[in-house]
Amino acid sequence: MNDYIGQNIKVVLFDHDDTLVGTIGPKWDEHKFIAQTYYDKHLTDAEIREHWGKPLNELVCLLYGTDDAEQAIVYNVTHHEQYPKKLFSHTIPVLTSLHKQGKKIGVITATNRFSFDYDLDSLQIPRELFDFTQTADETSYHKPNPKVFDPMLIWLKDNNIRADEVIYIGDGLHDMKAAIGAGFQFLGVETGLVNKKQFEEVQAISVPTAGHLIRL
Repeated sequence: MNDYIGQNIKVVLFDHDDTLVGTIGPKWDEHKFIAQTYYDKHLTDAEIREHWGKPLNELVCLLYGTDDAEQAIVYNVTHHEQYPKKLFSHTIPVLTSLHKQGKKIGVITATNRFSFDYDLDSLQIPRELFDFTQTADETSYHKPNPKVFDPMLIWLKDNNIRADEVIYIGDGLHDMKAAIGAGFQFLGVETGLVNKKQFEEVQAISVPTAGHLIRL
């Protein structure tokens, strides 16, 4: 297998943004464009970093300084194709390898269903590789609250899988807190805003990319 996913693990769950796809670069540029164009606001990296990882309807209000989340999201939908996310080169090989090993694969993400489905289609990520997907549209809870995993826990029970047979892989400390709170194992990836040292400071194991889950 490998040094990070034990033989006892039956389900491998992934975060989406900056774990399976590169989001920070293109989407930060998109937020800056929208803030400047529609709100006459110069948005800085520091401001985005402070709120990054929050649900989109909350994020856009904080970034643009507006209470009208619905209109802000309309602007995001209007321009999202101009700022496409980037598929990490290792993503499909990793998912394919885990699938062939008989692992159940899922995604738990704070992005909405529209954006997630668009990413799968535009980046040509095979849907058949996933056994379970959950977006912000399917729960009112968000990481780091472990209740974000409540729908997954129901699915696990239906499939006779225990929480300790699950590992969640994500790029943020909020991912770690939610996963551990739900009883899952956790592995960090250093493709987001959290580096190896920061993961180590909270006693979390991390790898440079999700590609290190398999021997490519």
